[in-house]
Order: sequence, then structure tokens, then C-alpha cells
Amino acid sequence: MMKAMPQDAYFTEMFAQLSAIGRLQDGGTNRMALTGEDIEQRQWFKERLEDAGAVVHVDPIGNIFGVFEWMRDASCVLIGSHLDSQEHGGIFDGAYGVVAALAVGRRINGLVSEGKLHPKHNLAVVSWTNEEGARFEPSIMGSRVYTGELSMEEALRSRDLQDTSMHDALLESGWAGSESAPSAVAYAEIHVEQGTQLIESRSNIGMVTGNWAAVKMDVSIEGEQSHTGATAMADRRDALFATALLICETRNLVEEYPEDALRSSATKLRTFPHSPNIVSSHCTIHIEVRSECLSTALEAAEKLQSRFANIERRSATTVTLLHREVRESMHYWNPGLAIAEESAVESGSAAMRMKTVSGHDSVALNAVMPTIMLFVPSEGGYAHSPKELTSGSDQQQGVRMLGAVTARLVTMSSFEEV
Repeated sequence: MMKAMPQDAYFTEMFAQLSAIGRLQDGGTNRMALTGEDIEQRQWFKERLEDAGAVVHVDPIGNIFGVFEWMRDASCVLIGSHLDSQEHGGIFDGAYGVVAALAVGRRINGLVSEGKLHPKHNLAVVSWTNEEGARFEPSIMGSRVYTGELSMEEALRSRDLQDTSMHDALLESGWAGSESAPSAVAYAEIHVEQGTQLIESRSNIGMVTGNWAAVKMDVSIEGEQSHTGATAMADRRDALFATALLICETRNLVEEYPEDALRSSATKLRTFPHSPNIVSSHCTIHIEVRSECLSTALEAAEKLQSRFANIERRSATTVTLLHREVRESMHYWNPGLAIAEESAVESGSAAMRMKTVSGHDSVALNAVMPTIMLFVPSEGGYAHSPKELTSGSDQQQGVRMLGAVTARLVTMSSFEEV
């Protein structure tokens, strides 16, 4: 019965099933990496891949690949996204792209079986582990391990707020795979936009031309524990006060650049001790600056770091950069944009070219292989929020678009630049 279901109905049913896992009362979801909810959706995804005719492989970092093997020992075209969510996120981020890829993989496998499509490559539908970085850091973990940008050893050392390591979480969940990941020649991903450009332009497909650069910093602030009442103000070394100054500097930095040339954030604030009567002795915080231009992001990060000394003087604390990560801006595969434009015509999509400000698994894949990134509209531009919403018609249009792109990729003889 499921095999006879048309693609649109199949996608709708599968997305409804997945969305019920970890669903919150406000409509959002909580399926952080390798939690009980993630384990449940992983098992659901594995079973749906097998129902669709794929052979499932799980690699050591827990990436799940459903391989449709039509030719022995041939490389794969990869399509997919991620299933893990933010702690209090929306149901579309990542999950939409995984279910879209599942529906497309099932349909293309049917076309190949019926002799209506003649592939030159196999196809693999993938869900990448811990893209969000909400439980374990860094983000985009599974796809970066796959590409070699992040070592397996570093990924396994990551610890959550309860001091559980990624290594232990994988073992305890049963999702520490032992199989090799399939080799790939190209990657395609579809995702909700997480912005308003598509809605404003009345387009229903975004074709991503490149990604914004980002500089991510973990900062430690050391002060001295003391009594909030008895300690004179002049004698305080308040780490939380210093952190507040740093937060303000991070936000105000944006005003030194042209409108929307820079975006900044301060998140993941942790304080110690946790008492209403103690001046904080230690804080850590995560800082990010993003820009379309890498040099702008780097300049802004250097400006912010240069202001640590003034914060130290004002607060009598010590501000230390613990870790800095730079995500470079990159162009996506030029022939991929032509493929996307042809597919838009075929699928009846109103498509536009655009850049992504957010990071995605496709950013990691784009560094090592031909990659196509597609967006569907986000009503209201909501992202990482229970308010995420993409209309049913836009969801379906995105699935058709991904299908047209994937059919072209699996039948291509060469992926050289043209």
C-alpha cells in the first residue's frame, strides 16, 4: 500500500509521522542529538529507508545512509539533511530536507526499477548527526567528520552540559555504527530558508550561490567570588558584570558597519556559582560574528578581541579567548546553479538566486564535492523556533524540485566545472 502511494501523499504522511516524535505542546519539537527522541526518530528513519528499498549503513559518528544500489561499486549521489533539532526548535529545520530526500529517493528508485531512468551513479539518502550543535559542539558535526574537516577523535571528545561525551552517547544509544560511509560524487540538500527573501520576492525556491562567513568564539571571564551585599563595589571582581559589558560590545559592534553587513550574537552564557548572594567568579559565553565577506567578519572579530582589555580594566577581571573557529565564505558549484535553474523550469518553480547566512551540512560538503543547496520559503522568517512554518504547497514544490535536481545528478557522466 505504501509503495503505491503517490509522492505528494507519501511525503505528507511521512512528514506527519516524523513531526509527531518529540512534539511539544506549543507545536515545536525537542529532538537534540542522541536523546531519547532522536533515537526514536533514527529508528523510524531506518525503517522507512528499508521500506523504500534502500540498504541502510551507519558510520562511526552515527550518520545514517540509505543506499539505493543499482550498480555494484559505483559512487553515490548524496541527498539529505539532518534530523536533530534545537532544544526548543521547530519541526521543519533539517527534518523537512530529510523527509524530502526520502520521498525523492523512493520515487527515483521506482523509476530506475521500471526502466524509466538510467542512472550512472547510485543514490544515498542521508541524515547527518548533530548538525545543530545544540547538545554537542561543534555544530555540523557528522558531515564535517564525513568530509575530514573534523577528526573523529575531536568529535567523540565533545561533552554536553551533563558531562556526557559524544563517544558515550553514541555507544549508549546504539548508534555508533561500524560501517564505512559511501563515497560520493555530489551532494544536494533542500532546507527551509529561515528568512524572508523568498516570501518577499514571491518565489518558492531559493538556489544558494554561497554562504556567509562566520567567526565563532568561546570566551572565559575570571573574577573573584564574594558576597553581593558585604563586598564594597570598588572591591568587586564581578565576572558577570564583565560578561554584560562583552555582550553589549558584541551587539554594538554591528552599528560600526553598513546596515546588515554584519550580524552578531552572544549565547550559551554560563555562570558560577549559581547563587543569588554571590558575586560571580567565573563565566563562559559563546560569541559569533557573521558577514557575507570573510574579511569583514575577521575584522569585526579582531575589533571585539581588542576590547577585552578595556572590559578587564572596568571590571577587574580577566577575559580570555578559549577557542576561535572561522567558517569561510564559499561559492557553491556553478554548474549546480544551472542544473537548479533547469530543474526549476521542469518542476514549475519560481526560483531565485540567494546566499545562506546560516550554516548547513551543505557548507561542509561544498568544500569537497559538487554541491547544490535549495531553499523553500519560511512564513514569517522564523527559524530555530516553534513558530517555523512552511506551507504545504511550498513543501511539495520543494520535493518536486529536489526530485528534478536529483534525477539530473544521478544520470550525469561528469561533474567537472563547465
